[in-house]
Amino acid sequence: MKTKICHTCQKDDDVMYRIQFSGSKQWVFCCKSCTQHHQSDINYRYGGTWKGNRH
Repeated sequence: MKTKICHTCQKDDDVMYRIQFSGSKQWVFCCKSCTQHHQSDINYRYGGTWKGNRH
């Protein structure tokens, strides 16, 4: 099973969420808890779910 490292907390996980926040045009992968934290940002955008068990 593959993993990715969260852009915010540096924790690695096998399920990550592709998001944009803080007005940045860059897409980053974040874990579930960090994604929920960033959802309050006015510039938050969701771009899909990455699952390590499918790759």
